[in-house]
Amino acid sequence: TVSVKNNESIVKGERRHKDDNNFERSFLFKSTTLPPGTQIKQLQSHLTDNDQLKIEAPYVEKKEAAKSVEEQKK
Repeated sequence: TVSVKNNESIVKGERRHKDDNNFERSFLFKSTTLPPGTQIKQLQSHLTDNDQLKIEAPYVEKKEAAKSVEEQKK
């Protein structure tokens, strides 16, 4: 699963493997602080063709974000 809490992206995963004699489980937890300006509501994640997790979100520099707010006030 991929979630966002307190401006951090959180990735949790579980992998299970079972054969005739064994059962294995492994877990993953990764937390990364997102940079200021990350558009969290537009964050998207998906698995690539080679099974890598790709997480993307638009980014707005603080100067641009402040300018946009000023323009909206007018």
